[in-house]
Formats: sequence, C-alpha cells, structure tokens
Amino acid sequence: MLEGNPGWMSDFLEEMGLPANAVFQGYVLYHRENDSFVADAPAPSLTHYVKPCAWARRYPYIMLARDAAQDQEEGMQVQVLFRLGGKFLAYPI
Repeated sequence: MLEGNPGWMSDFLEEMGLPANAVFQGYVLYHRENDSFVADAPAPSLTHYVKPCAWARRYPYIMLARDAAQDQEEGMQVQVLFRLGGKFLAYPI
C-alpha cells in the first residue's frame, strides 16, 4: 500500500526515470481522439478540451480521475501530471 511506504513518490519518480525535483500536480484526463486534455468547462454539460496539459483540470486522487473518465465520452485516458521546473509532463498510467 502506498500509505505504508513514506518514500513511494521518490520510488515512483525513479521508476519513471524522472528527476527527484519533479513535483506531482495531480491526475488529468486525456482524450485520444481530440489529442487534448479535459479542462473545466463553462457549463457542467459541456466538455472543454485544451492543450497543453498544464491547463487541464486536475484531480488530487486517481479514483476521482477514473470516475470522471468513466462519466465522459469514450476514449478518455487518466494521466499523471508532474511539474519539472517551468515545464509540465503528463504521462499515461
């Protein structure tokens, strides 16, 4: 369990090949067909897509992101978002 391992983030970063200064920003939804990320929409019934990943809506927990992906249209993928200095990296999980 992740909660039982206080060093899980550093282990995860090392396994992904990311530097230790990478900062976890949350989880985002990526839509393959639109090649874009889901952002907060002006109305709840709309889906708004953006590029780059830094502008995507962020979920603090993977389960929230997975639930949101299931509520969206087909082709959604949950990705983890990191900040690396002044840049962002979204990586599929």
